[in-house]
Amino acid sequence: MPKPASILIVDDEFGLAELLREMLRESGYDVTLAINGQLALEVLKEKAIDLVVTDMMMPVMDGGELATAMRREEAYRTTPIILMTSLRVVAERHGTLFNAVLRKPFTPEVLLRTILACLAGG
Repeated sequence: MPKPASILIVDDEFGLAELLREMLRESGYDVTLAINGQLALEVLKEKAIDLVVTDMMMPVMDGGELATAMRREEAYRTTPIILMTSLRVVAERHGTLFNAVLRKPFTPEVLLRTILACLAGG
C-alpha cells in the first residue's frame, strides 16, 4: 500500500486549520499543522512534506514570505504550494509563487481537486 501524501496546512485560524486537517485525513492524507510561515519552515526541515496549503495573512511570516523562502531553498523549490486567500489583489500579485490560488470561501471538493492536480504535477 502506498504511503499517503503528506500535507502541511499553514494557517493561524485554528478552527479552519483543524477542519481542513480532519477533512484531508478522512481523504487519506497525512496532515501536519503550523500557525505561521516560520513554524512551517521548521516543520519542513524535520518532516518530508509533499504539498503545502497556506493562508496569506498570518503573523510572524505570511504565506507570501513562506513561499518566497521555500522557492529559495533547493530542497523545497519544487514542493507544490496552494495559497488560500480572500484578497483578490493578493491572489493576482503572488500567483507565480504558488502552484494554485484558492479564493475563500471554497468548497471541500475544490480543495481536494486542487490538491490532486498539484500532486500530479498540474
